[in-house]
This record gives sequence, structure tokens and C-alpha cells, in this order.
Amino acid sequence: MGIPLTLISGYLGTGKTTLINNLLRTTKKKIALLVNDFGDVNIDESLIEARTDSVLSIAGGCVCCSYGNELIETLESMNSNEILPDHIVLEASGIALPSKIIQTISLMNFLSFHGTVLLTDASRLRSQLNDLYISDTISLQIEQHDLLVLNKTDLLEEDEVFVEAAINPVCVALVKWLLGQSAIFSGQTWIIKGEGEEGLGLHSDSHGIPPGAGQIAHMCNASWICTDYDSADDGPTIFVPGSHHYGRATLPHEADTSSTPYKYVPLIGKAGSLAIWNGATWHASEKRTNEGLRVTLVQNYMRTYMRVQKNYEDTSPQLLEKYPDLAKLIGKSLYPYENSQSPDYERVPTMMRAGTDPFA
Repeated sequence: MGIPLTLISGYLGTGKTTLINNLLRTTKKKIALLVNDFGDVNIDESLIEARTDSVLSIAGGCVCCSYGNELIETLESMNSNEILPDHIVLEASGIALPSKIIQTISLMNFLSFHGTVLLTDASRLRSQLNDLYISDTISLQIEQHDLLVLNKTDLLEEDEVFVEAAINPVCVALVKWLLGQSAIFSGQTWIIKGEGEEGLGLHSDSHGIPPGAGQIAHMCNASWICTDYDSADDGPTIFVPGSHHYGRATLPHEADTSSTPYKYVPLIGKAGSLAIWNGATWHASEKRTNEGLRVTLVQNYMRTYMRVQKNYEDTSPQLLEKYPDLAKLIGKSLYPYENSQSPDYERVPTMMRAGTDPFA
């Protein structure tokens, strides 16, 4: 048996980077991650211990290497190392076909191919398969997988309980207090944590947005706690109180909760509670040591000038007719001057009011 190798494939924007970061953050094995180009994969800075032009040293004994046009040479160098990795994870470029890479891997008897994991974006898959320029690539990628991960599925259309969670009157009232009356729904996702799963480092959710002095929230997190958060053993979310006033997100040396100089407090609450916070607030999560699962429904809301995580404008008419409050939350959210020759004048006043009234 050779060194196990798993190929991660998927078109651009399907979530490969998120998968890779979660793998590096939670694995107990020494993983060698091979990527085509460091610029294409945003490895979580809190995981990086050292770096050179072509190698990143990752916490826990993992490494990340850039192979570029020298895949064979890079793989052979893995086999010549004094300490072999427990597993090699090879991240293909967004337009690569798995079969081509598998042919290369099959020539190396020191490797044991463990299959291809293909990530697909459920929200864009239909349009991609109808796209004249990329449909062939997408179709071949789908044909050549061993495990298909359907990513970015829409919870709203899955069950009406998720609609009710999004438009809950108490939730929406608090969201609009933070973001103004024109706040829009950005997305939902589950976070499910089992016994022994590690926590997440300190971060903010207002990615790439200067938070200023914290007096204006650009987005907020409204999470429904679906299992009890009784103590740190449950793996709860933790917060650095007042951090939304710091004017920035966390730096790499501040993210590790075991060594950060900032004091934090746990979120304690019973199942059915709603936790809501300014997206610029630094938060993390504890390791879960209790048995069972920690389940949280995470919801994000944004101001109208922000680009939402999920464009809900194609939500089924039947759902919008049944839940008119939902239509108000997922209305057109993008910049009204996308077409400078023909602006959407109905959206202009709403956008303009936010410049003079933070509660508009």
C-alpha cells in the first residue's frame, strides 16, 4: 500500500477552499495538501505556522505545497521525504478534469488513490450545465467523481420551517434595529458539531469590510440555538465583548483562543433561543466534549448595499405568496445603478436613505 491520495475537484466557487480549511483545522493526521497555486486557495491564516515561496507549514504537522506545472516532481518529492505524510490531498484547479490527474497518479506506484471528491454549487449547477462555454467541463467533472458533494443548497425551499425561522417577528425586529428597516436576508446554514470536534478560532463575519468605530452594523448574525448551550463542554459560541468597536477583524496571532490576549465569554442558552450580534463582533467556538450533537441554524442579514450570500430573487412564487413577509426580506438587493444607462429607479430612494438615516 502506498501513500493514500484523495483528489478534490470542482468548478470555481464551489466551496473547495472551505472544505480544505475545515479539513486542516480538524484533522488528527499529517496531511500534505497540494494546490495548483497559493493565490487560488485562501488557507486560514490562523493555521499557518511558517511559509516559503512554495510551502506552507500548517499546525498539527500538515503542509501545503504549490505544484504549478510540476505535479509529478512535487509528488515524487513527497515520497523522498524522511517523514512521509499520512495522507495526500490534491486540490485540482477549477477547470481541471479529474481523469487527466488520475492518469498521472496511476503511474506512481508509491501512491494509493482513494478517489475523487467533487464539489458542486447547487445554486448555479443548472445554469452552468446550460452555459455554452463551461457545460462540457462541468458535465465531465460530474461524470468522473467518486463522491459528489452538493454544496450551497437552499434551506428555504427545503422546508417551510426555515422560512418561519427567517421571518420570525422577534428575529426580524432585532435585525432591523441593527441594520435598518431595509435589511435583507442573506443566507442560512446549519452548524452541527459532534463530540470531540475542535472549536473555531476568533474571527468576525464582516469579511473585508472596515467596521469603523462599530456604530454601524453592515451585517448581523442571527442564530437559532437548536440544542442546549449549558456550558463550555457543549462547544458553544464565544464572544469578545465590545470587539465590534475595535475597527478591524482579528489578526492571525489573536485568533487562537488558547493564547489570544483578549478575554471572551461563552454564549449560554437553551434550545429555542435566538442569539444575534453585530457581524463585526469577534467570536469563536469551544471544543465540544459532551456526548451528542451541538446544532445551530445560522442566519445572516445585511444592509441593502451589501452583496448577499445567496440571491433569493428566484424563490418560488408559491412560497412568496404564502409568506408575504419573506418577499420583503429578499427583495432586490443589488446596486440600482448596475446598468448606468437604465438605473432601477425604484431601488434608488431606499439606497439613498441609508446614507442619511442608519435606521432607514
